Amino acid sequence: MKNIKMIVLVMAVALQLFVGCSDNLDSNEPLPYPPIGTYNTSDEVNADNLIAKWSFDNTIDDTKGGLKGIGTNVAYAEGVKGQAYQGSNTQERYAIYNNATAVGALSSFSFSFWMNSGQTVPDGGSPGQGKGIQGIFSLVNPAGFWGGLNLFLENVDNSKPNTLRLKMGIENKRVAWGGQGPIFNIDGSLDTWIHIVLTYDDVTAKYTVYKNGAIGTNSIYGTPYGPFTNQNGYAVLYGDNPGGPDGSNANPNAAPLYGALVFATPNLSQLVIGSNQFSTTPSLTTAHGDEGWATDYAGLLDEFRIYKTALTPSEVNALYKLESSNR
Repeated sequence: MKNIKMIVLVMAVALQLFVGCSDNLDSNEPLPYPPIGTYNTSDEVNADNLIAKWSFDNTIDDTKGGLKGIGTNVAYAEGVKGQAYQGSNTQERYAIYNNATAVGALSSFSFSFWMNSGQTVPDGGSPGQGKGIQGIFSLVNPAGFWGGLNLFLENVDNSKPNTLRLKMGIENKRVAWGGQGPIFNIDGSLDTWIHIVLTYDDVTAKYTVYKNGAIGTNSIYGTPYGPFTNQNGYAVLYGDNPGGPDGSNANPNAAPLYGALVFATPNLSQLVIGSNQFSTTPSLTTAHGDEGWATDYAGLLDEFRIYKTALTPSEVNALYKLESSNR
């Protein structure tokens, strides 16, 4: 009899434990995720140096630095995390931000973002949407043709129709070769989400491109002055003619490194996302208006971040993995 009572008691305790576990499984509490590196969320990655962040979740405002956007025909679509900025190839679409003094004071940088884009199409010789280079971001220089920083998709290379060509133009007034424009060729990335990080370190003058959390393996080369060709993911920028290609025999002329960025016009503080500084209506620069070979960005953007330092490879990898898991 005692054995029977003991069996009944054990079964009752087990049933209670099972019910308790079931209650926990049925709750809406999120399951804990292990950290990636030392981070639990993407916003923890180099948080002290993050100066601007756009998640585009039903707003064009910067959720880190507090910049308020002035939008033209802004629209949203499903993104990597929540919603994304949706560009257009049929109408003007962009957002302008004032008082972005932290971005205008950059001497080093990291730009991190997700993009989903089709191929660019040749320009038609007159202003209009859906042709020519596609402006993604510009730090506005109201007195210059180009801004202090200019991020855009370059025209297609007809020999590589499945390759996107992403360019970051940099205008640095403190060196002889002030205008540097490294281009990153991204093979096989049409019409799909990819994570891009572009970094520049003012101490080493090293410009690095990452795709999906890893240093790019596609070619990077510079125009008009970059002495490097077909570098895999990174290159050193020089402030004058180095006299040789990047690599083991680089810089026989002992040219200075590109160094800290100092933009052509001091106190730049206006940004545009989704267009070039001269492609808006009206133009954001007195130097020129709309151009037939340039247009607004037609693809999707998500989780657009700007840091005031060059992220490390481990930080880039963690950021990619965390955002990929919606963290």
